[in-house]
Amino acid sequence: MAENKGLKEEVATLNADIEELEQYGRRTSLRFHNVPLSKEDLQKTDNIIVDIANLKLGISPPLCVNDINRSHIIGKIEGGKAQLICRFRNWKIKNSIYMSKKKLKNNSAQIFITEDLTRDRQELIKRLNQLKKNKKIHSFWTFDGRVFTKKNSGSDKILIKSFQDVEDLKTE
Repeated sequence: MAENKGLKEEVATLNADIEELEQYGRRTSLRFHNVPLSKEDLQKTDNIIVDIANLKLGISPPLCVNDINRSHIIGKIEGGKAQLICRFRNWKIKNSIYMSKKKLKNNSAQIFITEDLTRDRQELIKRLNQLKKNKKIHSFWTFDGRVFTKKNSGSDKILIKSFQDVEDLKTE
C-alpha cells in the first residue's frame, strides 16, 4: 500500500515537471485572438502581427518581421476572424508585446492577446474565470506562463499551480 502511494506521488511529481517544461518551451509565444483574416492573408501572418504590434500597440522599438521566428493560424477562419500563434525571436520581444496588450481594450476588432499556455494551465484559467463570475475571487492573470489570482482588490497575489489550488479557493 505504502509503495503504491509513493509511486502515485512520484508520477504526480513527474507529470508536474513535464507540464512545467512544456510551458517553458512556450515562453516566447503569444496567441492573438479575433484577428481579422481572409484566406488570402494566410501567408502573411507575420506581417499581420507586426501591424498589430506597431499600429495598435505602438511597440517601441517597432517590431519587424525578423523578430518573429514563426507565426500561423490556429483553427479556422470564422466570421472573417481567426486566432494566430506567434513565436518571437526572444522573450524580451514577447514580453514587450504582452505588457502592452491593455492598449487593445475597447478596440473595434476586439483583438486580444494571451500567453500560449499548456492545456492544464488553460483549464486553470477556465476554472478561475468561473470563480470570478461567482465572485469567489477578485481577479486572475498570467505572467510568464504562471497563473496568479487575488481574492480581493487589497489582498496579496496567489500563485496557482494546481487544480487543488483552485478548489481551495472555493472553500476559503
